[in-house]
Amino acid sequence: MKDSSPARDIPAYVLFVITAAAFCVRVPYLDYSFYGDEGFSVIRDSSKLITDTEDRFRPLFFTLLYIWRQLGFEGELGLRMLPLLFGVVQIPLAYLFGRKLRDEKLGLLLAVLVAASPMLIEFSQELRMYSMVAAIALAQAYLLLLILERFTWWRWLGFVLVAVAGVYTHLLYWLFLMGMALTFLRERKRLSLIRGWSSLAATVLLYLPNLPNLMRFQETRGGEYHMHFLSAIPKLLAAFTVGFNYFALGEQGAGRAVGAGDLLANLPLALLVLIAGAVILWKVAWLHSRDTGRASLWLGHELFTVPVLLAALASAATGKYFLQPKYLIFSLPFALLFLALAFDDIRNLNGRKTMAAIGAIIAAVALSHYWSPEHYGRKENWRTAAEVLSTSVSESSSLVLLPGHYRLLSYYAPGIEKNWEQIDLQADSLAAVTKLTELSRLKDEIYYLRHDVVQNLRDPDDNLITILNRSGKTLSITQLNPRFKIYRWG
Repeated sequence: MKDSSPARDIPAYVLFVITAAAFCVRVPYLDYSFYGDEGFSVIRDSSKLITDTEDRFRPLFFTLLYIWRQLGFEGELGLRMLPLLFGVVQIPLAYLFGRKLRDEKLGLLLAVLVAASPMLIEFSQELRMYSMVAAIALAQAYLLLLILERFTWWRWLGFVLVAVAGVYTHLLYWLFLMGMALTFLRERKRLSLIRGWSSLAATVLLYLPNLPNLMRFQETRGGEYHMHFLSAIPKLLAAFTVGFNYFALGEQGAGRAVGAGDLLANLPLALLVLIAGAVILWKVAWLHSRDTGRASLWLGHELFTVPVLLAALASAATGKYFLQPKYLIFSLPFALLFLALAFDDIRNLNGRKTMAAIGAIIAAVALSHYWSPEHYGRKENWRTAAEVLSTSVSESSSLVLLPGHYRLLSYYAPGIEKNWEQIDLQADSLAAVTKLTELSRLKDEIYYLRHDVVQNLRDPDDNLITILNRSGKTLSITQLNPRFKIYRWG
């Protein structure tokens, strides 16, 4: 599949330096508090070799995490070294893929982009399956090129095993394999459709035993995922370039809708992204008009564009959030392939320097925001919240919470659930008002942990805060994250 392009040897130490740099930018805050769905990973899904929870339809990462724990890795730093390992291995895999696709130069460019990708950096630190599935996708793409170059049954078997690992790691990996089905169709003169599609058929057969687990998940949690469709594509593109969680964002509802106000609040960064994006899009369009190099472009579409379009169609048809950026992270390296191809086609040296400088500024801003979780992003600091609340709540005070899951609060402060009161404003608003009024009268201090994931569902109008504000007690707010705050009256 290699396009005709002059090749040159890159010293081995260059790839080592890029990989080492990628490791260095993925280490800061590795010991940060567990947050979000990491609670499922650390508390629930890694206690057995094969998890028996609702997540058993995607068990592979949790099985590896269980083994990781048996090897002695514990705590935030120790456990997150597993996704970090997958995050770092993406760099040599990206290099191998780019080199096999065209030449050493493309491999090097793609390795740099993967190393510096804000979203790939973020998920290299999250105790979930996302960095693993991105690494699997890169390995899958490399094996695809190998079997197209020269078919052997050993390569075919390797392709199937990696595909099975992908679908047992994340459900939407099937969208990635659908894109590869089109690759086999396009490359049918080099590899018979029987051999290509038989690898996908074998993957389907090996996944069939998992269908009952998938059906159970759909029954229990399939309707939980909210989406604002018009925001979904812009958010996906922002996440794949800058990292969506690194923008300054105001209050958002359950669907996480964004609008013109959010764009204006982030105008300097948005302008840099738009300038770079316009140049990249123009170069990609120009590359499509040329007679050479189209194989690389088509592969980029099959591994990035097709999965995104299929996810968009699924979202439009079902109203569910298939377009969630992290759910499509396996396609992110192949979005970066377009960036690498476009940058490589900039012939003017000053133009290259300008684009490289803009890219470096964007990455630097994104990283600086990522390393300021109290002001940006989605990393709730449950550890600090537990420390504050466990030492502050006493007989003369009260902790009120909306109905929801607070696993990580209990994880960091065992027994704290005995000291909180859950106030359900939706079930019986009159009883809730009466209870809050009574607590305000009897207690010197009232604490409320506002987690917007729960608040958006249980109290979207912030009525609990309004009611407690009537108590006349002095209000102070401690922001641990834009989405995670401790309110204190008294």
